[in-house]
Amino acid sequence: MQVVKILLLGTFCLLTYGGENQLASGQQRQHFRNQPEDQHVVEGAVALIKCEVGNQKGRVQWAKDGFVLGFNRTIPGYPRYEMVGDGINGEHHLKIHNTTLHDDADYQCQVGPADGHDPLRATGHLTVLLAPTSIELLGRGREEVIEVNEGEEITLECQVEDAKPVAMVRWYKNNEEIHLDSRVDVEKESSQRRRHTLVSKVTLRLTPADDGSHYACHAEHPALSQPIAASVKISVLYPPGPPMITGYTAGETIRAGEERTLSCRSRGGNPLGRVVWYRNNEIIDTTDRPIGAESVNEYKFIVDSADNGAVFTCEVRNKLTEKPLLASVKLEVQFPPDKVVVSGPTQSRVGENVTLTCVVENSNPPAEVSWVVDGQPRPEATTRRERAGPGGWHTVSRLELSVPAVDRDMMFTCHATNQALGETKVDTYMLSVLRPPLPPVLHGYSEGSGIRVGSQQRITCVSRGGNPPAHLQWYRDGQKIPSRKHSIDDVSSAEIEIVAEPQDNGAQYRCEAHNSAASSPVSVSTTLVVFFPPETVKISQSPRRLSAGSQAILTCESGPSNPAATITWFRGDYRMAGRLQETSSSLNGGTRVTNVLALNLTAADDGLTYSCQAKNTALQKDVTQSVTLHVNYAPTFLSEPPDVVDVVVGESEELNLTARANPGPVIYTWTRHGLPLPDPVIDDSWRDTYAQHPDMGGAGGSRVSAEGPLLYIRGVTVDDAGDYELEATNQEGATVAKVYLNVQYPPTIKYTSEMVTVSEGQDAHLECAADGNPLTEAMMAWRRDDYDFTKTEQIFGGKKATLTVLRANRNDTGVFTCEVNNSIGKVATANITLVVKTKPVVERSQLLDRAAAEKGKRGELRCLAEGAPDVSFSWKRDGLLLSNGARPDKYENETVRTGLVSWASTFYIRNVHEDDYGRYECIAENELGASTFTVRFIKPTRPDPPLSLKVVNTTHDTVTLAWKPGFDGGKTQYFRLRYRTKDSTSYQYLDVYEAGVSIYTVTDLSLNTEYYFSIMSYNDRGDSEYRGEFVRATTRSEAPPTPVPSSNVGKEASTKLPGLWVVIIVLVATALLALNVSAIVCIVRRRRNKRASPPTKKTPPPSVSSTMAKAMPLSVTQGSDQASSKSTTNTMYAPSSYNDTVVGETLSSISEKSRESYTQEDSVVDYEDGPQYFPSGHAPPAHLLPAHFLPGRLVPGQVFLYDQYDLLYGCVSPRVLEIRIGAKPHLFDLPRAGDSLVARKKTTRRKRESGGDRRGHAGSEAAGSKYQY
Repeated sequence: MQVVKILLLGTFCLLTYGGENQLASGQQRQHFRNQPEDQHVVEGAVALIKCEVGNQKGRVQWAKDGFVLGFNRTIPGYPRYEMVGDGINGEHHLKIHNTTLHDDADYQCQVGPADGHDPLRATGHLTVLLAPTSIELLGRGREEVIEVNEGEEITLECQVEDAKPVAMVRWYKNNEEIHLDSRVDVEKESSQRRRHTLVSKVTLRLTPADDGSHYACHAEHPALSQPIAASVKISVLYPPGPPMITGYTAGETIRAGEERTLSCRSRGGNPLGRVVWYRNNEIIDTTDRPIGAESVNEYKFIVDSADNGAVFTCEVRNKLTEKPLLASVKLEVQFPPDKVVVSGPTQSRVGENVTLTCVVENSNPPAEVSWVVDGQPRPEATTRRERAGPGGWHTVSRLELSVPAVDRDMMFTCHATNQALGETKVDTYMLSVLRPPLPPVLHGYSEGSGIRVGSQQRITCVSRGGNPPAHLQWYRDGQKIPSRKHSIDDVSSAEIEIVAEPQDNGAQYRCEAHNSAASSPVSVSTTLVVFFPPETVKISQSPRRLSAGSQAILTCESGPSNPAATITWFRGDYRMAGRLQETSSSLNGGTRVTNVLALNLTAADDGLTYSCQAKNTALQKDVTQSVTLHVNYAPTFLSEPPDVVDVVVGESEELNLTARANPGPVIYTWTRHGLPLPDPVIDDSWRDTYAQHPDMGGAGGSRVSAEGPLLYIRGVTVDDAGDYELEATNQEGATVAKVYLNVQYPPTIKYTSEMVTVSEGQDAHLECAADGNPLTEAMMAWRRDDYDFTKTEQIFGGKKATLTVLRANRNDTGVFTCEVNNSIGKVATANITLVVKTKPVVERSQLLDRAAAEKGKRGELRCLAEGAPDVSFSWKRDGLLLSNGARPDKYENETVRTGLVSWASTFYIRNVHEDDYGRYECIAENELGASTFTVRFIKPTRPDPPLSLKVVNTTHDTVTLAWKPGFDGGKTQYFRLRYRTKDSTSYQYLDVYEAGVSIYTVTDLSLNTEYYFSIMSYNDRGDSEYRGEFVRATTRSEAPPTPVPSSNVGKEASTKLPGLWVVIIVLVATALLALNVSAIVCIVRRRRNKRASPPTKKTPPPSVSSTMAKAMPLSVTQGSDQASSKSTTNTMYAPSSYNDTVVGETLSSISEKSRESYTQEDSVVDYEDGPQYFPSGHAPPAHLLPAHFLPGRLVPGQVFLYDQYDLLYGCVSPRVLEIRIGAKPHLFDLPRAGDSLVARKKTTRRKRESGGDRRGHAGSEAAGSKYQY
């Protein structure tokens, strides 16, 4: 029987494949272009095993260690495996994500036979590399310091665990690799499968050179990007070296007073030795410090005479020395004499003999003494020496002489010199000798120099050389005057103080000196020079009556001054040039000066003040006299009349051209086109006229009038533009001013190009003509967001702007805006659309290349394209056109324009059968060409992982995440978030049950904590992988401040309301109350009706989930009845109100989550009747509103309610907003502001258990959530 089976099988194979091995002549066989190869991959990385088949005919699959994985390129059952590459082009690479040890195997690429082609087989081995899990020095701590004595041996064992293959170990000393004969490596089997552990052991005998060395073992492995290491530090204990003293050499002589540093160093030693200084066996310094491998003690001191012969000893020891190590030095110090003293008689007469003694104390070596008398050396002195103090000497010297005939005191100087040091000390002794005074000398005043009148002048008379001191006496013009007298030694002085007056100019002052030794007095004298300014100045005018165009003479005469005054003329602050006329002498040696100023008069001189200043330049003092001119002249305008006055159309203008004249009055006459202007009329009728024609400032109803120098124009119109003339007249003549009134008006656009259509590569011309005043090139601009205008040319001329788009392409298609802005009125804008003809381009997105639907259901295949002119779509399968309307019961093609050149096609397949699954081709075409896209229509499958998980906001306890959903597998997909803290290995899971939600806020997080997030999707066909790990976010470090309620706000104002307002408020409140009561009664009746007839479907209600850009921040206040700890509650998620970085909010009825993992068990449904309130100020979700109704147009006071079965409902009344979702109407009730409605909330409880990643479907969502405005 077995033989028969084999024969039948052979016959079947022969019939099946025997005839197919014969290929047509010249046909190339299927073959491998790229075969699998052996490769290595690090655990956790992505492995790509390549397999490319040329001229492929058979189907391709992979086998792992002989077990085939199937032809499905997604490889079901192996979520980390997939076939990638262009399958149509023969690319069937096996891609393995997040490789593990289980992936270490042989992989065979198998190509089946077909159409006479032989099967192909090629195998490659994938080796998964596992990095070592740890490295350690056995028995040693990380970075441990090991203390050993000199010469001692230690053993280091380095263990590297659980690597595949076994790791390689290198030993290092101070970062340099070492090779030791004592090294022994032992490889051990690891407790974990297919892993290896290596132990490397070395033995070291340590010397002082090893002290401080780092010994490390490094483990290298191909799975490591860099080696891992473990190390220890070696500390070798040994005694210190002998001390060495620097800073003094034996026999060296040092000077007292100099700073000296004795340094004692001991090299080596572990620990370093302690270094101590002794002076004559007494401790003086213990402050040693380590420097590198030495211990150093530096003793710094100032050498004095007591250090001569002192012994300084340095002692070194550590815990390994039996007795201290010593070194010593003995100092030799040289020092100068401590002091020198000369003694002898205090005074003497000429011819007497005197003896003086000089004593020099304590010097080493002994001092040498020399005498100097009145600057001359005297070598005839006698000297002796005596031993003193610690190594010093005393020296005594005596000098005898006869006093010579001199006219001064005699000075005796004793010099004591230490020749070795080169230092000398001196003492001086004065011997007083009686003598007459010298002639006096004056100080404080130089002959001929001037002094300021009124200033104090001190003059001192000094006489020298008198013994006894001279007596001094002052005289003024021969009369004695008092003085202040002083005497110091042989110097006498007498000082007088003079307050200078003009009469002191030329006075003589004399000083006499005499004493008892003088036969007659001696004297000195000086004559004073006193500077004084002019006291008066006088101005005279000629002629008396002044007129513009004539000449005036002003004469200025100054009073007496020494030196002569300088006269300067001023007109205001402007210096004028005058002419010196004469000078003359006056009392007390003063001089008078006369100066004249000639003026050619103009109207500008009227009322001007001219000043004459007489200034004594030596004293920098002056006196000034002024005169104001009265000049007759014709009218002159106060300010230069403007040539042009700019006025905006519709506004009023008042022009003031006041003139001045002498004499007055001035007569004003305003004219336009030779006709006088009327007087002003006080009314506002011009405002009505302007209101009728705001663009051009009315229709001829403006008021132009004049009054005196004022020109009034009310409601300026374009017709008011032109020349205006003013004539100002008095008895001296007339003056005329001309002004042009320039009326400015806002811009308007007169003409633009309509839609401009060009072929690709052609230049496109866009034109915009405008009017306005002013209107320049800079006031006209072309705008388009995110557009590069560098490829365009812009021309302006004749109030027209032309934009030329050079060599237009598909990216230039769009709307350009012509903008005209002259800063008057509104900016004028006009849009011009440019369409560049291009053939269609189909969007190739992974979200569009697949579609799925169950059998019996309707399938939807979408295709998007851009192109111009209009794009049409057709759908084919296997070359057969399906969208031609031949089978309207089966196929339907719906095309819509989604943008200027954007199109979308939806192809419907009704009542899906098994044979409807496969590839469909979308063809988008227009007159310029076509573009195709293939969509695979498949059975429902598990969804793809979500894309682009990112953090959009964080607060102190929340993180808001957003993502982009992937392919949903043809079924409604939901999402699950998982997260953990940075330091945790366990996850917490959150299920997002709301379909279509792509943003979620995770709450109840810890302050200032870093979290890792990832996300997956699931439907009723399976789960996707997690994506996003590791998306990181850190919560804020501080919580927002708690707002303090202000209950008294407005109290004071409310107490001051008038009685009428109180009555109005009461009436309005009563009306609101009545309306609210009727609304509540209506709502209660609707609820009873709904409960009496429950719905037949138990489907979850539509959620209120939307991302509302820039909505008001939303907060939540829970009702008094809280759910049990097992309940899952609904929560409105929104960023905190204090966070102003949020760009959007999520209003979501997503089910709340358990903070622990849970398993899927029976759910117990609870109902909470407690009210849940929401603050006012929020618009309804944008996706619930009709396209023409913007949320921003809803007014405060609106309330809408979400129910389990009705999305929203309310009482039908004139104040109800109806919104339809599908065919079902939903209503927004509009009661008065502040009214509240209570919502019933439905929650779901779950049983919890630790660990796991199981989801539990929540069933129905929130029964009601109420929003109040």
